[in-house]
Amino acid sequence: MMSGVERAEEQRQIDQVVDRLTESFPYVPDHIIRENVDSAHHRFDGARIREFVPLFVERHCRALFILQPAVEISV
Repeated sequence: MMSGVERAEEQRQIDQVVDRLTESFPYVPDHIIRENVDSAHHRFDGARIREFVPLFVERHCRALFILQPAVEISV
């Protein structure tokens, strides 16, 4: 189980992921980036080892935004 400090640190890292993706993909609306990051993050809710969750979330979302045009993502 994660402590409050660990949970806060993971959320801080996820917020940094959103910031980096927003900078890398300026044509994707901010709310779409946040929705995709949150969705990818929740896929790991049951994971016991959390150290690399933000990395996996960023890689997943980055691949999504690279492979799909912004119009498809925002639908």
